[in-house]
Amino acid sequence: MNNVVIDLSHHLGRVNLTQVKADGITTVIHKCTQGTTYVDRMYDRNKAAAAEEGLTWAAYHFADGSDGAAQAEHFLNKTGIVKRYVVDLQLNPKGTTVGKKQAEDLVKTIKEKTGALPIVYGSPVFLDSLNSEPLAECDLWLASYRSTPRMPKMWKSWLMWQYTNGIVGPEPHTVKGIGKIDRSYLQADSL
Repeated sequence: MNNVVIDLSHHLGRVNLTQVKADGITTVIHKCTQGTTYVDRMYDRNKAAAAEEGLTWAAYHFADGSDGAAQAEHFLNKTGIVKRYVVDLQLNPKGTTVGKKQAEDLVKTIKEKTGALPIVYGSPVFLDSLNSEPLAECDLWLASYRSTPRMPKMWKSWLMWQYTNGIVGPEPHTVKGIGKIDRSYLQADSL
């Protein structure tokens, strides 16, 4: 396992990716879109800074309860060139929450448009509630803030394990150039 992945969004404000790289991070997964209209205002700035540092770049879409195919189109229209696409499946505290049909349509449309399945992000509890075999065909980015990850029923392994949200979970919780941050292990040399 390589402890080399962080995920970013506008919530973190300005970050120093030179310091992030110096602290051993090799991969940044950044929020790009949400639903069918929202675009993260820090996405383009941080993408350019990551490219200058030679960091691996991936984009994630925070799914909601709107049309899954339309969400995929919005996401793909805004990402630009990325290493991998990620679909974030979790409860939405400020709007509608993605359901099984929206999640499956989102994943299916991304595969149709790009030729590859996206990575699916989520907690075991939420992914188990969706109970979807099509989603389980995707690589898993597991959110499980424990010393040993708990797997959702439909997956046998994970590609990435988000072990902390910067507060809960095993140490370390911080990265230079940012402070407290979501950190993940990668079970491969690169995405």
